[in-house]
Amino acid sequence: MLSESPSAAPIALDTIEELALSIVIPTHGRLTTLQQCLASIFAAELPEATEILVVCNGSDPPTEDYLRVLSASEPRLHLMELDRGTPADARNAAMNKVRGEIVYFLDDDVTIAPNLFSRALETFAQRPQVDVVGGPNLTPPASSIFEHRVGAVLASPFGSARVSARYRSTGHLRATDDRALILCNLAIRNRAIAHRSPVFEGGLVCNEENLLLGLLELENRRMLHDPALVVYHSRRSTLGGFARQIFKYGRGRLQNTLALPRSLSATFLLPSIFLLYLLLLPLLSFPGRLVPLAVYAVLLLNFAAYEAIRARSLRALPQFLILFPACHLAYGAGLMWQGVLSALPALGLKPRSEPSAS
Repeated sequence: MLSESPSAAPIALDTIEELALSIVIPTHGRLTTLQQCLASIFAAELPEATEILVVCNGSDPPTEDYLRVLSASEPRLHLMELDRGTPADARNAAMNKVRGEIVYFLDDDVTIAPNLFSRALETFAQRPQVDVVGGPNLTPPASSIFEHRVGAVLASPFGSARVSARYRSTGHLRATDDRALILCNLAIRNRAIAHRSPVFEGGLVCNEENLLLGLLELENRRMLHDPALVVYHSRRSTLGGFARQIFKYGRGRLQNTLALPRSLSATFLLPSIFLLYLLLLPLLSFPGRLVPLAVYAVLLLNFAAYEAIRARSLRALPQFLILFPACHLAYGAGLMWQGVLSALPALGLKPRSEPSAS
């Protein structure tokens, strides 16, 4: 396992100029956050050979007008217009145009640390055998109290289990797999994906990077997680929005599993098993039927109290007592729902078509 201190020597730009960088950002209907994202990119350390491809995923006149004006004064920025499709479709369209040796994927609602690109490029320059480098997405400091609570749940091992590294900046540069990598902050060598058509599977509801990274792992591609490679990503501002997000993650995980069964971990099944247990609990009559519920309650109280202490707020305790179960049950429900949808064709039924996501 590779392990290096993230507090390495200062990064010199002249050591990474030889690596051409392509930044890919799909967008639709989020002009304000896109403007913030691009402002943070232009304020960052960028090598001379940089291109920024922003893909308007469907008709979006305000965004398109803004990008045309900006590109007139910023030659590194390139606007691509695409008929409405999935975010995977937008990224695949960009991959037909990129020229950089390193392709950096970002979401349109992130802002970045100033050394994001220079740090990633230095890692690639020093390790020619590495094909993928990614880091965490953290809650923006100016977020609301509720959004910070959501971020804490995502970053907690109790909330997100083995994928919690995606949401916290801890540890050292280290070898990893898809569980510590996320598409809103992901850099890949073009050589590892240029031959793929498509690069991202468009039929997934989300988390299409997990399938791609699983396939790259089968090719023995080396992947690193760098906790100092930070972007700031907005969180859901309501309980319903958070639950819908996690529900979608559960659906995406099952789709990943059906496409690549070896990617399944028992940890991913626990929320569905627990949800099924709760649904069946009124029908159970054996003496120890409440033991799993009691164990969960003890864990919930301990982790909720721990996060409330970290937040230095007694009022945070009831919020965590709600958010943790909402996270677990929504994920389990999403996985189970996708299982139902995936089984319908075998029964001669056709699932309702998915609306395109932005």
